[in-house]
Amino acid sequence: MRLEQFDRRVLGAVRFVDSTTGLPVATPLSVRASGLEFVRNLSGHYVIARAVGLEEHTPAFEKPPVAPALGSLTFEIRVADPGRDYLPRRQKIKLPRDPDPKNLSTSDSLFRAIEVRLFPAATAFTGVGWAVIRASVLKKGTNQPLSGALLRVTKKNGVPADETKPLGIGLTDNRGEALVAVPGIPVTTFGEGDGEVTTNEIEVTMKAFFDPNAGALPDPDDLEARRAELKSTAIDTKLGSGRVVAVQFEIEL
Repeated sequence: MRLEQFDRRVLGAVRFVDSTTGLPVATPLSVRASGLEFVRNLSGHYVIARAVGLEEHTPAFEKPPVAPALGSLTFEIRVADPGRDYLPRRQKIKLPRDPDPKNLSTSDSLFRAIEVRLFPAATAFTGVGWAVIRASVLKKGTNQPLSGALLRVTKKNGVPADETKPLGIGLTDNRGEALVAVPGIPVTTFGEGDGEVTTNEIEVTMKAFFDPNAGALPDPDDLEARRAELKSTAIDTKLGSGRVVAVQFEIEL
């Protein structure tokens, strides 16, 4: 018996994380993209083993080809969770990645996994003490559910609210329903303004954004980047540790 060694250079990796906790998604996912071949490794990363247009890159180690230019090729990933704890989504990635070890800290480094957030399904597990928002999004004046609407939760006193870092973020399913979880709200916190010194609630603004041209499978990162251009509506409410809030949005299209 003869042993042969086959060496090949990977082209990058994708790491899927929970949008609420930021922790890696450990369960196997269905990941596909036209022109790409993925291999799931023991760390749960989806390694890009082959890419159309980068055939000369995989056998090159010491000196990767200079063409095509870094980030000049765009591929669209489509991911789904067979366990249905997370909603399906799509996201665009750019190849080739930067192979220079000196640029390890940059976002397009070959040595850093591309991070993709997955959003919980409306029936997903929620942690103890989390504030939970169960939302439905409808076309205004109808009972038509809006699938793929983006939901953002920010502190009400943010100035302006939409520019503050969101406390929670979610996405509606094909029934127009979404779960947005906000972990880490203290049981008792300091009040704001002229009210009580301590309180067990925080005031938030919840906003729903919708793009009627986004298609059946949304790219949440694209929606978030373009949210100022999208149809939207907002609701103010209060959240508390361990509480569930039900809200309904109506967006005029």
